[in-house]
Amino acid sequence: MIEVIRREIGRHLAGVRSGIRAVVQGISIARRIQRVNAEGLAGESLQDVELMQQFGFTSALPAGAQIIVLPLGGRTSASVIIASEHGAYRLQLNNQGEAAMYNQWGDYVWLKKDGIAEVKAATRVDVTCPLGRFTGDVEIGGALHVVGNINSDASVVAVHDVADSGGSKTMAAMRTAHNNHNHTNPEGGVVGAANPSM
Repeated sequence: MIEVIRREIGRHLAGVRSGIRAVVQGISIARRIQRVNAEGLAGESLQDVELMQQFGFTSALPAGAQIIVLPLGGRTSASVIIASEHGAYRLQLNNQGEAAMYNQWGDYVWLKKDGIAEVKAATRVDVTCPLGRFTGDVEIGGALHVVGNINSDASVVAVHDVADSGGSKTMAAMRTAHNNHNHTNPEGGVVGAANPSM
């Protein structure tokens, strides 16, 4: 009797499909749940398979990505994609515990072991919010272009020249011109240099 039960269980398990490894061929990204067309490693065609992703994160798989497809209830028609990877594009991390978001063009947000969050974008980083707040110093390695006013609650200190659009002189040049000019007496002669100097 036990042998009969084992045979029946084995026969039924053999009819249940296990997970499938496949390669992405195309993706439909406009739907509420993305759908993928893929080819199984044994050449099986998988059409319109739901791509399940973690809430709060979404990605559009590039062609050639490897996926794990799980046929729910053993039925290929009820398959879902539960994991994906593309070794050619994956960002190579340096240490265990690090994490990153990346795309196939080399842009990424990388949370590193040493407490640095590194963001790389080939063209631009856009941040849209009513108020952006930084606590601590901000270092900018290139030109800073501000659209709108700059309001400061503390001193503005510049190591080099400060100029505006109203004239050709910098503040340093205006200071030199002021300090080096002499006042004249309307009745004739020079009264003296500017006092006090800037």
